[in-house]
Amino acid sequence: MNTKKTEVFQPEGNYYDKYHSTNPIVKWMMKGFMNSIRELLEATEIRFQQVCETGCGEGEITSFIKKLYPEAEIDAFDISRKVITEARERIKDINFYIGNIYTMEVYNGGGTRVLAENKYDLVVCSEVLEHLEDPEQALKNIKELCNENGFILLSVPKEPIWRICNMARGKYWKDLGNTPGHIQHWTKKKFCRMVVNNDMKIVSVKTPFPWTMVLAKKG
Repeated sequence: MNTKKTEVFQPEGNYYDKYHSTNPIVKWMMKGFMNSIRELLEATEIRFQQVCETGCGEGEITSFIKKLYPEAEIDAFDISRKVITEARERIKDINFYIGNIYTMEVYNGGGTRVLAENKYDLVVCSEVLEHLEDPEQALKNIKELCNENGFILLSVPKEPIWRICNMARGKYWKDLGNTPGHIQHWTKKKFCRMVVNNDMKIVSVKTPFPWTMVLAKKG
């Protein structure tokens, strides 16, 4: 795998628990987000057997996909030891690891290994790329995890709507609405262009407010 050296820094993302928010607007947004995941995956008419989520956070998306495909074997990793510990305690039928998207090295207490290339028929990377200094290297690594017919599900905040929404609710005015830790910003068009430029073929695009969500395959 054409990974970067292990000294490349992968920052931790934001772990605000929007999935269990009682705010009606946030609940509406998350319902649209999860429905878009389901619709994109079900449209493939494939029963995914080998799944990997990179930057899985609290494991909410991982768990959602497991409910859609209970027969699937799922590996999921995140750079944060804290959220992986919490995910392991809550969700028992998924293989959770501490890991780095730049190296694809994962650790589960029994040692470190590199995730296998060409193994997975679905790789998920949701709300991760905007935190990375080198998102294109991450995309290359994600692509190499997929088998020949594998799918890649990506989502990022849709700009400038994301920052406008933050400012509308009085957040992050000093940073013009930019969420702390977001160092990459894409419109729908620019994000899709980056995906295609990294030798992926876009299958479908959805825009659950306020995200861009792309289902792609190897080019």
